[in-house]
Amino acid sequence: MGLRSRLLAAFVLVTVPPFLLLAVSVTALVTRSFEEGSRARLADGLRTARSRIDGLRRRAAEQVAAVALTDLPALAPSVADESGVAEILARRRELQALEIVGADGRVVSSHHWPAGLGLADRDGLFRGDDVLRLEHVAEGYGVAERLVLAPARETTWRGRPVTVRGGPFLDEAFVADLASLMGIHIALHDSARRRWVAPVASPLAGWRDPALAPASGRASLGGGSYEWAAAPLHPDLWLVVATPRTPLEAVTGEVRRLGLWLAAVALGAALVAAGALSGRIARPVRQLAEGARRVAGGDLGQRVDAGTTDEIGDLARAFNAMTADLEASHERLRQVERVAAWREMARRLAHELKNPLFPIQLSIETLRRAEEQGRSDFGTLFRESSDTILEELRSLRTIVEEFSDFARLPRPRLRATDLNEVVEQVLALYHARAAGVRVERALAPDLPSVPADRDLLARALGNLVANALEAMPAGGALTLRTARRDGAVVLEVEDTGPGLGDEQRRSLFTPYHTTKTGGTGLGLAIVQGIVADHGGRVEVRSEPGRGATFTVILPVS
Repeated sequence: MGLRSRLLAAFVLVTVPPFLLLAVSVTALVTRSFEEGSRARLADGLRTARSRIDGLRRRAAEQVAAVALTDLPALAPSVADESGVAEILARRRELQALEIVGADGRVVSSHHWPAGLGLADRDGLFRGDDVLRLEHVAEGYGVAERLVLAPARETTWRGRPVTVRGGPFLDEAFVADLASLMGIHIALHDSARRRWVAPVASPLAGWRDPALAPASGRASLGGGSYEWAAAPLHPDLWLVVATPRTPLEAVTGEVRRLGLWLAAVALGAALVAAGALSGRIARPVRQLAEGARRVAGGDLGQRVDAGTTDEIGDLARAFNAMTADLEASHERLRQVERVAAWREMARRLAHELKNPLFPIQLSIETLRRAEEQGRSDFGTLFRESSDTILEELRSLRTIVEEFSDFARLPRPRLRATDLNEVVEQVLALYHARAAGVRVERALAPDLPSVPADRDLLARALGNLVANALEAMPAGGALTLRTARRDGAVVLEVEDTGPGLGDEQRRSLFTPYHTTKTGGTGLGLAIVQGIVADHGGRVEVRSEPGRGATFTVILPVS
């Protein structure tokens, strides 16, 4: 990841997560506050509803007691029609349901079900609670069961024992009034009969087989989500209150949308700011990096634009000063190296020329003295001296040619070259000189081509083969191998000669260093120069008495 990408990632990580965290935190806070408020509201609703029902129960008990102990005895002598007594007394005491039942369990008079006169009282009961009852109630031309808070009181009327029972309806109208008063949904659930007492429009009316223990929770009702709470009026009769979660979902949805919108805005701003700032920072850094690469490649005249007065500008100016110093130092070093190289060349050339010049001088002086003395064997001396002079002149010519070749090695002209073909070409040239040596080939058949100058490569390989053959005057084995290794082509030249010591290996590629009689010490230096010009390298492995292996490694591309 580049500097610009890291700056961009840093800006995004610094700006976007806080907005997302804020949105999550606000959502959690709003949700918790809403749920706490909902639970408190539901608890208040339950307390209010239960208090209202308890108040109705007490009032109904008082009114029924008044009817049984006061109104009914006072009314008895003046009323002839017993069937209308319940209606008169119910209106007087404002009781929605009132009935008088005889000792035989038959209805004597009923306000809420006049047609039940003389019939057996078969009201639905809640076991263990005589006040909660399901009474038959006249409804149009028919009859319906309705939940009633109906306390009972026994008394005597017209000389016979009766039971007076009555109270308010706990019906849809009752729970609708409570729901309207408290602003929440309220219903009664008869779990024994699996039915609801609730307004038709209430979402609780469609809740099938609710599990009301534990007495609070969350439910999906009518396509919406609701918080609910419940309290038992009887083990089979539950008071249930509910409030929708729609406001919470709307608020949390809005908070999430706002958080995402702010995060998107922050992301856009971060991208713009990061792009501007990273461009300001990364551009000069890239220029410095590119300048450093060019300096490493040898372009010491490379300079970068400082541009700014900040730390990046200081770095650029320091880089320019460094490259200027490097360029000056490099130029001085090149001059020193050139002088040293010419001095070394002159010293080596003088040393190499001195050896053949002395025999030439001695031969000429011998001839002059013989001629001055008029010696009779002058012809023999002339022939011997001239042979010596010619031999030394040939040696001088060889020395001059080798120095000339080393001084003016041409730059390689790179072409796709098959190294195996170069090996075969060199071995063909040295076939005659290798008469006493066993030549072995281990050439890779799938060897890729290398960019190389075929003639220069053949010259370098020829020097290595010639050195190997000279190291085995009594015979031996010469092995040439080629292979592909790590994106490069490898050529090995191995001999079974006397090998090399540590000191010899360290000086192998030093110009003018030789261990051979009549050698100039330039052969391996020429090999190394050619291979280096091809972007490769030469390695050597050897131990005294175990031969030597020269490895040439050339890049494929």
